[in-house]
Amino acid sequence: MTGVLLVAHGDLGGQLINSVGMIMGRLPLLKSVGLRADQSLDDLARAVSQSWRELEEEGAEHVLILVDMFGGSCSNVAGRLARDKDPTRVAVLTGVNLPMVLEAVIDRDLYAFEELVPKIADAGRRSIVDVRAALAGKMR
Repeated sequence: MTGVLLVAHGDLGGQLINSVGMIMGRLPLLKSVGLRADQSLDDLARAVSQSWRELEEEGAEHVLILVDMFGGSCSNVAGRLARDKDPTRVAVLTGVNLPMVLEAVIDRDLYAFEELVPKIADAGRRSIVDVRAALAGKMR
């Protein structure tokens, strides 16, 4: 099974996990690490490494890291840590949103890891909708 690790500023990841829990109940192999204002990048790297290890100890064969934004501290740390791992067992995607997390936990048993990663990225892109434009299109 694929472990999912959310890495984001503040408690964004934890709150996304709470939202997933409201929809699907508590799920295994789903963790978050939040970057606090008083935390150094080394502290964040240690916390991400620890959560990653825990996912593997709990049985994760692959680890998908979902990060809040590209180019920020969280993605830089996750990318640096993932760079030294087997690319067939780890992936880092940025721009995390609730549809991406849901897609990850729903589909992680249904698809091979190399198919799962682009599917989750696509779910994130498809979830961005200009509601006003969508409603205007449906009213015609």
